Amino acid sequence: MINLLVDEGYAFDYLAILEIKKNNDANQIKLWIDCFNYLSKQFDEQLWNQLITSEEYKQIVDVNKKTFDAVEKARYGEISAKEVDLCNMERFKAKQKFRNKFFPNSGQNEFKT
Repeated sequence: MINLLVDEGYAFDYLAILEIKKNNDANQIKLWIDCFNYLSKQFDEQLWNQLITSEEYKQIVDVNKKTFDAVEKARYGEISAKEVDLCNMERFKAKQKFRNKFFPNSGQNEFKT
């Protein structure tokens, strides 16, 4: 494995994606557990619990589920690419909101054009 330096919003977005995947496929549980444990070791227990149970993290999970569903619908021509793009922008905003609340002094590595 390699380590990849990403901002906190991106890291928790990745954890949320793995959470969606583990809920859809039991074979994905280990990936989520490994990521959860790896991230949790970087924070004290109180802050970790605050992060992972926050409304902002829940919003990241929810919007990722919405985006996954939109991609699936687009695959079969049920919705437009624009609708998928809107979901993806909502996802980006959720990551920003999380990062800005909990890590306001941290540098942002991801930008949308």
